[in-house]
Amino acid sequence: MRSSPTDSAILHDPRRVLRKRLSDFVTRVPHPWHGAMRTLLDVFREHDWQVFVFGGTLRDLLAVSATAAPRDVDLVVAGATGSALRAAFSRELVRVNRFGGLHLQVRKLPVDIWTLESTWAFQQKLVHGGDFAHLPRTTFLNVEAVAAELDTRKGRARRVYGEPFFRAVREQVLDINLEENPYAGLCVVRSLLTARKLHYALGPRLARYVAHHGSRIDAAELEAIQLSHYGRIRLDRDQLTRLIRIVSGKGMATRPRPVELPQVRQLEWKLPRPQQLDWHSREWRSKSREELTLQSTG
Repeated sequence: MRSSPTDSAILHDPRRVLRKRLSDFVTRVPHPWHGAMRTLLDVFREHDWQVFVFGGTLRDLLAVSATAAPRDVDLVVAGATGSALRAAFSRELVRVNRFGGLHLQVRKLPVDIWTLESTWAFQQKLVHGGDFAHLPRTTFLNVEAVAAELDTRKGRARRVYGEPFFRAVREQVLDINLEENPYAGLCVVRSLLTARKLHYALGPRLARYVAHHGSRIDAAELEAIQLSHYGRIRLDRDQLTRLIRIVSGKGMATRPRPVELPQVRQLEWKLPRPQQLDWHSREWRSKSREELTLQSTG
């Protein structure tokens, strides 16, 4: 399991730590995201919209590093319509996403933004309530089940919701928060990558999910999912196959326990081809299986 000098502070009062780190993320001038966050805040304040940071950005700030620079930022807005968001960010708009959210480029940095009521799990009636306090219930993974107020007034603590998230950080176990999800392949890939990034174990329920869906989806398709989502392959088909086999073997035990994934270097080892010494050149060279068969029968 991973440990760090800040573990005791996080365990004692994770909300306070997260509030401080999010405040630094938004206001710290040298941070690469500072300019983008100021641009966004100006628009939100002009329209008097309530906005919460959601998911992976908060995960990385608490579970990875106080100075983590996220790949992108997810923002959820109340008090706005989709058309109002498109009008407010017409210059930054890159595309409209699958469920009506907007993908923006703000100061050359990627931001995904959508209205609170258009959150997929709310739309599908999988999660009841529909306000910011219920937003953490809508994520597939427990380590993304957290939402925090972006802007706050002086003298009032920033609102933060996310008991499943804080429990996951304390236990350092990645597990399912809401299983219903239309993209099982992406869930498998993201689960494996997130567990390795955080050095967390897979909880029994998530291990069964990865074993079930990972064994039914072709490795080439899982590579294609990575290219589409991340722009590159972060786990090749050989690594995916090994990881899914490990999870399947341990996750289906009679008394299932959290599954620890191997280190990167353990996945990079590959069985060498048969070797034989070439006595003429005094060098080792690989022999194909056909060559070895012919030599043994010749």
